[in-house]
Parts: sequence; structure tokens; C-alpha cells
Amino acid sequence: MPRRKRKSQEQFSEASRTLPRAKGKKNRVLIVEGGGMRGAFAGGVLAAMNRWYPSRRFDLVVGVSAGSCSAAYYVTESPNDLEATLKNLNVWRYELSDGRFLARRRLLGKKTVMDQNYLIDHLFGSRYRLKKERLDNPRSTPLFVVVSNLSSGKPEYVRATAENALPLLKAATALPVATKGRSNLGNEMFTDGAVTDPIPVEAVIDAGYKDITVVLNHPRSYITGRTGRLLSFLSFPYNKSMARFVRHEYHIKYNRAKEVINHPPPGVKIRIVDPPMSLPMKIVTTNEQILNQVVDMGLEAGRKAFEKMQVEKRRFRRWITGLFRKRQ
Repeated sequence: MPRRKRKSQEQFSEASRTLPRAKGKKNRVLIVEGGGMRGAFAGGVLAAMNRWYPSRRFDLVVGVSAGSCSAAYYVTESPNDLEATLKNLNVWRYELSDGRFLARRRLLGKKTVMDQNYLIDHLFGSRYRLKKERLDNPRSTPLFVVVSNLSSGKPEYVRATAENALPLLKAATALPVATKGRSNLGNEMFTDGAVTDPIPVEAVIDAGYKDITVVLNHPRSYITGRTGRLLSFLSFPYNKSMARFVRHEYHIKYNRAKEVINHPPPGVKIRIVDPPMSLPMKIVTTNEQILNQVVDMGLEAGRKAFEKMQVEKRRFRRWITGLFRKRQ
């Protein structure tokens, strides 16, 4: 066991922890926002995208919190395997609503409200097995997951590999209050990436990416208010600097990202896929009917956004073909 732990630590230390620079025309990136159970919307969007706009169309995929889980399936599932794609959606539709994953009554005991072992080890590791070996395939689009380093208080962008995928997703979904709010990766402690970089659009622009698609779980017009003093403390009672960041900085970073998304800088194109209205749920909603409704909203939003794109591409190709024929 100690040898396996050392190997895991070495694998993490060797993994890339910053976003790769865009190279020439390879500057297409997908960002998937988190949001706890609101991630059901992004799950639906990515399932539709796997049919109409598979991950190979991007040069990089970046997932945040719950969004990193759906992004992992998106990157590793074959676009031709519709059955597997729809089966994986059952995680959102049925597996998170019966109390095994999330139960508020656990607040009264020693267990956490959210059972990450059930989510990551059982569901992703076994029942709906994530094909994590495909993350190491050179032909697969690189997946980077945002995590927050509890020592530095900074976001890190870690490349997912076959070796680190499951522990990385545990760190990415270490939602404060609902979980212990911390998880080990190598020799360091991390928490949910959404705490320090909820929508990493500025990070990908700084890395040189110009063609950006963002999947949001709130409408594009949504902005957040300042986190309350009590919630900030409860989020990180053991880490005063992180509690202060949540209280004083989080809302600024989130709203600044929304400003960039809605008004991108010159030379940057941003495509937004978002719900047409506020989702009828909260971050810990487990009602099965609502979860299915939100998944279906995501499927429809993804289909509309990318089916239209495919139609426009076909029209453009026909126009180009007709142009060449006329010249002949």
C-alpha cells in the first residue's frame, strides 16, 4: 500500500498543473462550469455535444467542480456510442436522488452530507465506469481539471490521466460544507476548483486560446452576490485565508468572468451554451423529477447550439463547392 501511495504522489507531481499554451490555430477550448447538482444541465449539454460536436473538435477541455465529471465522460466516450452516452446520463437522472449520495440528515452525525466515495469510487469507478485509460491516448483531447490549492490559495489546472483521474475528481468536487472541503493529491491538500476560479475564462485567454465555448449552469446574465460571513466561515473553518477569499474575493472573480464571457476582448470569440432561465433547483437539490427536467433542458440546449452549427457548416461547404464549380 505505501508503494502504491508513493506512485500516486509521483504521478501527480509529474502531471501538468498549468494550462498548456495554445499553438497556432490549435486554440479551441471548452470550459464546463460547475455548480453542484446544477451540473445536471451541463451533463445534458455534453451528452448532446457528444453527438453533434464531439470532444475531438476542441484542442483543450477544462472542467470545474461538477462540470469536470461530465467533461471527463465527454472526453472519454466515443461519439458513435450513443447507448453509452445516454447510460452515463443516468448518473444525473437516477443515481443521485435516493439519499446514498447526498443526505442532509448526515449533518447531525460524523458523516459528510455528500458521499464522494459513492460518487467517485462506486459510480465513476465501477457502475458507470469512466474509461480513464483513454485520457492517456494521444488522440484524445486533453482534459484539465481546476482545483484550489489550500496552501497557496491559488487555482491549479491539473491534466487528468488514467492514473490520477478519480482522485483528481474527488479533489475537484470537494464542495465546502457538503464534504470535508479538502482532498489529498500527492502530498498537498486541495478543495473544489470553483472556489478560486469558478469559470476559468481569463486563464484560457491568458494561455492564448481565441475560440472558446463555455457551458454555464446559470443564465449568462446571472451575477452572484457577496458570500455571507457565516457561510464563508463554515466553508473553511480550518483555513482563515480561504474563508476570507470566499467572503471578499469569490463574487468578484465570478462576476468578472461573466463580464469577459459577455464582452470578450478583441480577437476572442466566445460561444455560450446556457439555460434560458434560472434552473428550478439549488446546489444540493436531489428531487429526481427536477433532475430529469434539468438534464432534458441541457440536452435540448446542446442540440440547438451545435446542430445549428453543423447545418451552417454544411451550407458553407455547399457554397464553396458551388463556387469552384462555377469557376470550372
